[in-house]
Amino acid sequence: MRPKSPMRPGSAPRAARAGRDRGTMALELAIMAPVLVAFMVLMVGVGRIVNAQSQVDSAARDAVRNASVARSAGEAQDRASVAARASLQGHTWCQGGPSTATDTSAWAPGGRVSVTVSCDADLGGLSLVGLPGSKHMTGRATAPLDTFRRAGP
Repeated sequence: MRPKSPMRPGSAPRAARAGRDRGTMALELAIMAPVLVAFMVLMVGVGRIVNAQSQVDSAARDAVRNASVARSAGEAQDRASVAARASLQGHTWCQGGPSTATDTSAWAPGGRVSVTVSCDADLGGLSLVGLPGSKHMTGRATAPLDTFRRAGP
C-alpha cells in the first residue's frame, strides 16, 4: 500500500478548487462575446470597403478603355459615362449611381485620356462599430491613344 502524499502548503484539495472556479467560463464568455461580435462586424465593414473600392477601380478601367477607342473627345466622354454605369449596374451599395469625369485635355494621336469614377458606398448597418454611414470611393484610370489613328477634337 502506497502512503498518502502530504499536501503542500497553500494547495487545496481538487474538490475545493473546483468550487472556486465554478462559473468562470461563463463569465469569460460574457465578457468576450461582445468584443468578438464587434470585431467580426468591423471585418465585414472593412471587407465591404475593399470590395467597393475594387469595383470602382474596375469601373474606371472599363470606362477609360471605352473612351480610348472613341473618335472624338465628346464621344469619349459619353462612352466613359455609359461604361462606368454599366460596370456598376446592379450594385445597390453605390448611392445615386456613379459620377464620371473624363479628362480629354491630351486628346490627340499619341496622347492620353483619363477617367475618374466616383461613388458613395453605403455602409448602413455598420455604424455600430464606428464606421460611417457612407464612404466616398474614387477610382482613376488612364489609357494611351493610338499614335497612328485619326482622332478628331
